[in-house]
Amino acid sequence: MSNTIPPTMDPRRFHKRLLDAIVDILPVGAKIVCAVSGGIDSVAMLHGLVAVNEIHERKWLLQIAHLDHGLRDSSIEDARFVETLARSLGLPHTCRTEDVGGEAKRSGESPEEVGRRLRYAFLEEVAEQVGAGYICVAHHADDQAETVLHRILRGTGIRGLSGMAPVRPVHHDSTIQLVRPLLSFERRDLQAYLESRKLDWRHDHTNDDPAAATRNKIRHELLPRLRDTFNAEITAALTRLAENARRANDAIHQLALDALRHMHLDELPTSIRLAVAPIVALPAAVQGEIIILILNRLDASRKEIGFERMDAILELVTGGDHKRHIELPGGSIVMRQGKWLTIERITPPASNFNVTNPQDAAQA
Repeated sequence: MSNTIPPTMDPRRFHKRLLDAIVDILPVGAKIVCAVSGGIDSVAMLHGLVAVNEIHERKWLLQIAHLDHGLRDSSIEDARFVETLARSLGLPHTCRTEDVGGEAKRSGESPEEVGRRLRYAFLEEVAEQVGAGYICVAHHADDQAETVLHRILRGTGIRGLSGMAPVRPVHHDSTIQLVRPLLSFERRDLQAYLESRKLDWRHDHTNDDPAAATRNKIRHELLPRLRDTFNAEITAALTRLAENARRANDAIHQLALDALRHMHLDELPTSIRLAVAPIVALPAAVQGEIIILILNRLDASRKEIGFERMDAILELVTGGDHKRHIELPGGSIVMRQGKWLTIERITPPASNFNVTNPQDAAQA
């Protein structure tokens, strides 16, 4: 079966695959923050990056960052493990504890949403403090497959199908790049690598409970059934789907950027007005991407806009109802007044409360 963990993995092969994945992303001499939870994924990433740095003389300056969400009694042991690991590797580290549960109660968000928001804010803060241009996180191929399946089940478009990007800005106007070096590796590869080098890691037992979260049910119930019944290489199939969708989405994004450059925009700090006619002349997929680009320019909420809401916006743009508005998740509105379309942010800037990308919103 494809999910059987191989007994060993040649570390040299692992290091070569890792270098191939990042050689064009992480330049020689880069300052890099490594997000390390203590689990298999992040520990394999860290040891792999340390080895590649030494073997191939990349001259990276690595900084470990660990955020304790305070949701488990054992999380303090995870933090101690990471501190010990950092000392053993001679790397600087930053650890912080956040009351994710308390913040979730105050904000009304789920603990997963709060944890994601605080985690990325913490990683960006550490990167800024140490002058790092890159943040490495340990999402791998199984995470990518789970993300794509999760989005299919909720309903998604090409943007959602593209899954998690190998590299992107930590948020839309940041110069700090979020890098995922392990997207070509499956979870079994990472465990085999650590076992081959006799390296330790921590295990979070909450990830074993299918009832704890939808992603856990996908991981422990849906994916194994698909693998055993329909396609033994389902993880590879879903990651290929994500890559193909990303290529299509990149093309749509570029078309929208090119079109927007030729449009006249009346810009205010919280709103942008533009003529409807140039948008109507474009394909629907490009029209939708223009709306998202404008929301990003306004620093509006980057919560995912569902298909039905986006379809309603496009109907507003192309239809005959010239006096109407549509509210968007997170506090923005799209208004049609005759031949003009206005997009307005009615909440504080998104960067104050949400540093994640909508394309990655389902992945903590």
